[in-house]
Amino acid sequence: MAAPKFHVERLRGMLHREVGSVISQEVRDPRIPGIVTVTEVKLARDVRNATVYVSLMGDDTEKQDALDALNKAAPFIQRMVASRVVTKNFPHLIFKIDTSIEYGQHINKLFREIEGDLANGQENSVQEEGTGQ
Repeated sequence: MAAPKFHVERLRGMLHREVGSVISQEVRDPRIPGIVTVTEVKLARDVRNATVYVSLMGDDTEKQDALDALNKAAPFIQRMVASRVVTKNFPHLIFKIDTSIEYGQHINKLFREIEGDLANGQENSVQEEGTGQ
């Protein structure tokens, strides 16, 4: 049976806040960078599993190492957050890398390139009109 929507949304918000707090203040693993941002928490319909999306700085191998460290620290993070968030069944936490920020930056870069190409094209057409008369 699925939990009521208001309960799920409230739990999702509390998990988002508390997981971020525990990672930044209490997890001491050198593989995890100093700045880890919890971007989203998705709960399963039965609220038994929570996928926590995090944004990490570094190259791909550093990100994968940090993700492995977070998933290894998940039981500790679950215990710490469960002591702060009261719920009948605390969800199992699964960490994944959120690539939406990098994807957005890539799209912005493409837009800037297109904008630059359009500006260069307009300058060239204005110069051609000026010399053609």
